[in-house]
Amino acid sequence: MKITIRICLCVCLITVFSFIASECKIYAQETKENNSLTLNVFQNVFDPINNLSWISVMSPDMESKIVSTSAFSKVYKTQRLNRQEEKEDKIDDINEIDETERILSLVKPSTINAKVLEQTHYYQNHGIKSLGVFSKGDIVEILYDYNRVWYKVKFGDKIGWVRRNALEIPKDPETNTQEMTKKEIEFYVNYLELESSSSYLVWVDVDRQLTHVFLGSTGKWNLIKTFKCATGKNDAPTKRGMFKIQDRGLWFYSQRLGGGAKYWVRFDGEYLFHSVAMDINQRIKDPTLGKRASSGCIRLSVEDSEWFYNYVERGTTVYIN
Repeated sequence: MKITIRICLCVCLITVFSFIASECKIYAQETKENNSLTLNVFQNVFDPINNLSWISVMSPDMESKIVSTSAFSKVYKTQRLNRQEEKEDKIDDINEIDETERILSLVKPSTINAKVLEQTHYYQNHGIKSLGVFSKGDIVEILYDYNRVWYKVKFGDKIGWVRRNALEIPKDPETNTQEMTKKEIEFYVNYLELESSSSYLVWVDVDRQLTHVFLGSTGKWNLIKTFKCATGKNDAPTKRGMFKIQDRGLWFYSQRLGGGAKYWVRFDGEYLFHSVAMDINQRIKDPTLGKRASSGCIRLSVEDSEWFYNYVERGTTVYIN
């Protein structure tokens, strides 16, 4: 009897302990799941954009608040991206302005400034009708010459002709050897919005002694040829400004200048594009290119002057800086 009672008690105790162990296991499992849910909720609260699936476990009020937080975060990110893009645009604008100024600074006007040696009259024409007086020491800009005897000059708003012996003309400057890239050259002429009556445009860079030929239209000029040239010396300078291609011819010879050239193309009065200087028998007498050497015309090689003669149309704009 006693043994039977003891066995019953043992069975009861085992049953009780088994029940307690089972409950503890269930409790532990639930606790683990709750902790995991809490962790997920915590993580998603701080990352509401990338994971919204957890909202289904929340109450409707909490769900509404989280969705609002998500929308706000999206708006914030969008605004931040917009501000970043605006900042980058401003930087691009500044860089573009700096690049424009850099390229424009590469091109320098080839003005010739002479010193007035003594008080002298300046005239409407070569010694005809005095317009006024230049003072000794005035620095005048030489515009062009007539036979290296008379010079048309400018001083402020005063413009007139003076004699050669009244001026101290500086020596010819060295040629600028700093090369510009094709992209820089095209940017420069397109920035100036140069127009032409033909599909060609010509720019003579006196500073570098180069003649550039472009094909296209205003704002869309493409560089197709660059020729080494020789412009006028300081005492017989090439006219600067905007001109138009006029007539042309295969050959000329000047007794006054003692020389001639092939493939001449006029751009203003006696000012021409033509080949290097030749004698009366059409033999090259001065092959100089790449430096100031002429009496005002723009010399090219024989081959380049022939191309220029054949292709650059009448009415084409010529810009000489």
